[in-house]
Amino acid sequence: MLKLGDTDPRLIDKLGTLAARVVEDALASGLTWDQAVVALGIAAKAMSAKAASQGGAAPAEYALHAEKRLKEGMDRSAAVLKAYLS
Repeated sequence: MLKLGDTDPRLIDKLGTLAARVVEDALASGLTWDQAVVALGIAAKAMSAKAASQGGAAPAEYALHAEKRLKEGMDRSAAVLKAYLS
């Protein structure tokens, strides 16, 4: 099970499900792992731009926050995905 402190188990399940879907789509895309990682960064930047347009803060602030959250995600174990990808 993915450990995220006191995070709601339903949220943990949603995070694992989305992450597994992204991995499956990346593997099926024909991209190299390196190219797929670049695509994830582009997607994060696009999501932060959309959030900025809805939230009223500067897009750069949202992009910095997205970068921080991506790094936090990289600190997590990917072992949890085995349950979703099997």
